[in-house]
Amino acid sequence: AMSNFGDGPYIKTIGMARAPLTAVMKSKNYVELAKENKLPKNFVSLYGNRPEQFFMATIELEDRFGEDVKKLPWPAVGLYSYFVDRLGIGLKQMLAGVRKWKLDLIDRNDLASLTDRAKTVTGIPLVDEVEQDVMEEILG
Repeated sequence: AMSNFGDGPYIKTIGMARAPLTAVMKSKNYVELAKENKLPKNFVSLYGNRPEQFFMATIELEDRFGEDVKKLPWPAVGLYSYFVDRLGIGLKQMLAGVRKWKLDLIDRNDLASLTDRAKTVTGIPLVDEVEQDVMEEILG
């Protein structure tokens, strides 16, 4: 649930399937290829041949969890990497786009619905409706 978003319905969940599942499946596949020494040569030359090398989040997770990081399955590390890298960067770009640099500064006016159903459920206007009043004022 998200707070600080006005009186309307709060966003309780966001459905995501394909991208996070792909991150998990690719992570599992690359770990298996590494065990069998079958990683692509170009990949190995760029990122290494061990999961500790080619999962970028390994160092961050080691700092956070210490020795317990070894208990994490590699597909979970891949999923974590997806969320931190992809979604984290996307959120930072959105915040920069609205010139608000902290999460507690954004509100419902900074959001737009991508589908009619999202608009109906949340009351947040569609992308093409967000700035419609401004455009009408400009066109006069």
